[in-house]
Amino acid sequence: MFDLGTLRMVIAIAGSALCILDSESVRAQSSYTYKLPYEVTVIYPNNSWLPAPYQQFYDAMTIEDVIELFTKDSLQRDGISFESVEVISDAPNSSDFVVTINSEDGNASLYETVHPRFVANYQEAAKGILRCIEEQGCWNKNNSNPEEPWAFFPQVGLPMAMQRSVLMLNYPPSTALIEKNYLNTFTMTRWTRVLEKVGIRNPTLYETIVDIRPIAAPGSGTSENLPDAQTYFNDPTGSTGGYYINPQLSLMLNPQWSGSDDRTLPLVVLGTPARDEWNKITGVGEGVLSTGTAKIPGGGKSTPYILGNHPDVTTYQCCPNDPNSECDGSRDLVPNEEIDVQIACWVQAMSTNPDGDPERVLSDCRHKWVTDRSTDDDLTFCALARMDSNECFEQEIDWQVAVDYCKSNNNDPCATYRCPVPARW
Repeated sequence: MFDLGTLRMVIAIAGSALCILDSESVRAQSSYTYKLPYEVTVIYPNNSWLPAPYQQFYDAMTIEDVIELFTKDSLQRDGISFESVEVISDAPNSSDFVVTINSEDGNASLYETVHPRFVANYQEAAKGILRCIEEQGCWNKNNSNPEEPWAFFPQVGLPMAMQRSVLMLNYPPSTALIEKNYLNTFTMTRWTRVLEKVGIRNPTLYETIVDIRPIAAPGSGTSENLPDAQTYFNDPTGSTGGYYINPQLSLMLNPQWSGSDDRTLPLVVLGTPARDEWNKITGVGEGVLSTGTAKIPGGGKSTPYILGNHPDVTTYQCCPNDPNSECDGSRDLVPNEEIDVQIACWVQAMSTNPDGDPERVLSDCRHKWVTDRSTDDDLTFCALARMDSNECFEQEIDWQVAVDYCKSNNNDPCATYRCPVPARW
């Protein structure tokens, strides 16, 4: 759990030292240097405050090491080449940290602006975490898993400068904190596969995430116990928490490279909790496959959005008439897979043309992936559905096994109720 004294101290530091250094004094040829405030010590995970079960995964790392690791990950996922990233403490001159990116890629300069703003938004999220910790019955509510206590975990290591869209989700699973990798989770591995198979060449640029509750927690049985997102993480008055969600959405949806004067990047909102918060923020969009445009309070541009199921929903779905007791009435594998491929198709098209008509784009995607699939797309859809089904999600079958199954069964993902293995046919 957090050291509350430390957290109070870093949140209260006057001025928060978010200024970027004068570019003339720090910019050398092929290097970009900027400051991050002392508050990063309670924003980036490290053993000064991580709950005990997670400390073994960060034992050999200083706070400078952690910032360097996640900054490198972000640069790589942004597709920005670099020679090195150096993070040093600015003490004794100040309590800041100095980040230097050595790179001949001019896009690295974008980090001078976006990285300090990213940290500033999570300083606000930390206020909500502190408020919840201090309130009786709020923090770690009904969590019976001592190996996975709740922990503050910002969406570090993801694209923050060159992304093509943004994902709005509920909270990260504890495995993301343990693995130090947001995308090395079951949820994101599955979503990456969907994005790839609809034709997105670099799905990572579509996986910048804004969690409405930046709390690493067990991956099931947690949502209903997490603190209210609007109260703790989207309070512009500061009376109940911090003002994080709207500013972070606006920051990630408006990268400096974006050329549209009227629209932000497209936003994909997945899962019931995230859909509910989007409706609270904008007053629009409720059901799955709702799409349109809306303005985030405090932002000037309109945001094209689409709402969907949680990326894991197919894991709990079976084929119609599957007698397996684990199905428990959840036999909507095919329609739920159709929802997801439409959303992936939509975000690809809207990222190419953010000024397009979201309804028309969705209609075109429905035509391509649902009502009039080509033979090739039918094979792709069948293989996705077979891999994502309740029967197969723990079997770890590979893509070729799913493709071979579909070729042998007329592209019917529900031809049998057992997960295929090569030896069966």
